[in-house]
Amino acid sequence: MNNTSRILIVEDNQSLSEIIRKIVESEGYTGRCVYTGREALRVLKDEGPFDLTLLDVMLPDPTAPLGGGMDGLEVCQKIKSDPEMSDTIVFLVTVKDQPDDIMKGIDAGADDYITKPFNTTLLLAKIKAMLRIKNLSMELKDKNRQLAEMAITDGLTGVPNYRYFIEKLEEEVRRSRRYRTPFTLLLLDLDNFKEINDSHGHRHGDYVLREVAGRLQRGLRETDLLARYGGDEFVLLLTQTDIEGGRQVSNQILARLREPILTDNISHSIKASIGMVHFDGERPKTADDLIEGADNALYLAKESGGNRLLVANIPKTD
Repeated sequence: MNNTSRILIVEDNQSLSEIIRKIVESEGYTGRCVYTGREALRVLKDEGPFDLTLLDVMLPDPTAPLGGGMDGLEVCQKIKSDPEMSDTIVFLVTVKDQPDDIMKGIDAGADDYITKPFNTTLLLAKIKAMLRIKNLSMELKDKNRQLAEMAITDGLTGVPNYRYFIEKLEEEVRRSRRYRTPFTLLLLDLDNFKEINDSHGHRHGDYVLREVAGRLQRGLRETDLLARYGGDEFVLLLTQTDIEGGRQVSNQILARLREPILTDNISHSIKASIGMVHFDGERPKTADDLIEGADNALYLAKESGGNRLLVANIPKTD
């Protein structure tokens, strides 16, 4: 059987530990044996992740310093309270089968329990069932993550979309106003993109847009944000950047876009207009004001011939 699940066996009786390891490995799982609570936590940290931990409740540790030993309940609590280890399924293995004892284990965070002496078939059935549930849960989490990414990502270019940009812009306005850190916003529109679409078709134009997005991303810092604003417009949020820094980035972008884009043996030199607005922690007042300022500057840049940068003039207000 081909099974990549890893199981940590925490049992102070080494003979029993080896028996359990052989049982789980007979089903294709990988078993790893440790004999104390301290060792279990170390192995989970250093050798993890493990899919499931079989954890004995009684774990004497004669080598531990005074007060340093841990029983299975304490180990379980530490596993479940640590984000790096909490995804591992924990089975408590115990000779105690009274409801109060079982409740203590559940309260400690255990996912299930099995009593000694255990039935091999029952043990394997419980392991299979829990691992199946875990795999389904992981698949669901992965699908939800993909859906969340799709909701904030432009499907054509792969960069963040307008919705995500607006959220981040509003966050940055609040942060900048609080800490008086400047940032600059660039709104960019391709001057000759309609000609490309009309002459060569939308499939050709889509390739050009993806290439433009890739060039705009080049050289950005982790704290900067590029998003598709809509159509052939893109927006860049440059954190902790003053007007001169915004000019430098804009000039680099215009030069980079002029480098020929070759597709279907056709070469394009892209021209763009950029409207820039700077936020100093006080002016403009809102995210909408910023966008309006950048949009007005962009309009004037295109009206004056395009392929250039214009900076928005934001008047001082009380």
